[in-house]
Amino acid sequence: MPRKSQGARKQHRSQRRPGLGDRSNTGPDDEDAMAELRVFRNPNSRRGQTSITHLLNYSMPRPVQDHHAHSRSYRRTPTWGPGSGYHASDKARYVHANYRFILSPEGTYNKQATDADTHLDWSLVMQIIASSESQGSSCPICLSEPVAPRMAKCGHIFCLPCLIRFMNSISSEDETKGRGPRWKKCPICEDSIYMQDVRPVRFYAGQESPFPRIGDDVVLRLMARNANSTMALPRESGAEALYSQDDIPWHFAANVLDYARMMKGTADYMTAQFDEEIASLGQQAKEDETLFGQTDEWSQKAIRAITVAKEKLAGLQVAASPATPAQPSSDADFYFYSSPPHLYLSPLDIRILKTKYGSFSSFPSTLLPRVEHISTGHVVDDTMRRRAKYLGHLPRGCVVNFLECDWTDIVPEETLQSFAGDIERRRRRNRDKETQEERERLQAERLEAANLRKTTGYQRLPEPLEEDRAPRMDMEDFQPLSGHSGTTPPDPRPGFETLADMSTSPSTQRTVWGTRVINGSPEIASAQPLNANDGWLKDEDLFDTTDLAMQIQAIEAAESNASSNTAAGVGGNGSSAGGKKKKKQKITLMSTGGRRGN
Repeated sequence: MPRKSQGARKQHRSQRRPGLGDRSNTGPDDEDAMAELRVFRNPNSRRGQTSITHLLNYSMPRPVQDHHAHSRSYRRTPTWGPGSGYHASDKARYVHANYRFILSPEGTYNKQATDADTHLDWSLVMQIIASSESQGSSCPICLSEPVAPRMAKCGHIFCLPCLIRFMNSISSEDETKGRGPRWKKCPICEDSIYMQDVRPVRFYAGQESPFPRIGDDVVLRLMARNANSTMALPRESGAEALYSQDDIPWHFAANVLDYARMMKGTADYMTAQFDEEIASLGQQAKEDETLFGQTDEWSQKAIRAITVAKEKLAGLQVAASPATPAQPSSDADFYFYSSPPHLYLSPLDIRILKTKYGSFSSFPSTLLPRVEHISTGHVVDDTMRRRAKYLGHLPRGCVVNFLECDWTDIVPEETLQSFAGDIERRRRRNRDKETQEERERLQAERLEAANLRKTTGYQRLPEPLEEDRAPRMDMEDFQPLSGHSGTTPPDPRPGFETLADMSTSPSTQRTVWGTRVINGSPEIASAQPLNANDGWLKDEDLFDTTDLAMQIQAIEAAESNASSNTAAGVGGNGSSAGGKKKKKQKITLMSTGGRRGN
């Protein structure tokens, strides 16, 4: 019988398991909820906890799924939906927002010309333009720079020979079925790859410069854009395409290839691009054969695939029409400064320039300010579009950066004085942010070191501070001593003369440390005397020849006396077990030629 009637006593409400109510039977989901609750509790408190060490070898059975509630795919591993890891919309949105496109002239792009979020038909994409400065990538198969690059719909870029070889590889499952694979999983994201869906990629920089750093000068060009258009081009030279009646411009228009997100391509343009890829593949095949002895089987297959794509361009009958003449008196709705890739001015800098020039249309076409700070990693969304309406031509998900510049040499001093408070607050905020980030970095390093010490017992030596570090050694402080090439250290040992005469010995002069003597010029080297001082102390300076002979005789006499005394002591006291041996006399040679014994 239970003590104190515990079984019959009603459980208190504070001791009930959460979410169970009055139910007596609990399932695996309830146990998971309890385990999650224990995780968020105070780990130092044992209240409400139960030891489960006896369950270490216990494996909970998988929960039974109710197949009548919802339908699932017949596949064991789902390729779509929850738990599949496949999010095609996210990948397509990223490619649409961060790359530029050469499109087929056969399509119509009225929706894309007015709405930046309207995705393109992938079948109309002729080429994808990626920045060689900020979007460079390596082939995930050969880990080298892509040759004849191709992009899958997931956004990953491959070499065309590597991709063809990867698509022709046969797995054990395909081998049992007796057929080749029609598609493959991306080696990075495991998305489905079809050869008919890959598109050529061109790495192009144009007028884009390397990403600026703090203290660098950056070139900003004044861009113009209409409110109902997603095309933004430089004001000074992009008027022809900016005010054209076409939905999107052609690639050969001024500044279109450098700044436009979407443009129409021609058959001649794509033919030239394919010819460049064929030349690159031929060069790559020669290098592989010379360096690695590999055959050019897959390079030849890639060349044949490009040749087939060139033949399909013959059916592209749409001719490139010249753009409609620009409207001479129309003004754009938005003016803003920009620098590829997606570098824009911060709101405070725009206010400073507007105070100086009066209106946005009066801004100069080009500015060259000095970068003071760069705010990176901003993603375009609806909130940013409402705050900065001039960014309405960018799709959602596009990554932009804002520049904070020093306008000392561009804007007058009196104009900057009116914004002195805002500028100082911005600088203080940046300094505080850098200090906080540095503090967090040091804290993270300390936690990592503590965890490493706790798990492995290894203690990493702390790095010295900047002020505690020793200054860098300058080799100019160590001037070599002159010396003859044949000089050797004093008192040479027998056998070293032959080594010094070998052909492997250096013929140049050496210092006392063994380093080579640096001659100022050939004339000075030839004028040096043969008996020049090389820094070694000569024997004749330390000992006189007569004194040296006397010291050697004294050493021999002392050693003979010591040996005779030792022999006499052993013979006389051999029967005594506790007899002590006579201490051997030591002789100290003096530099003056005398000796001292003890």
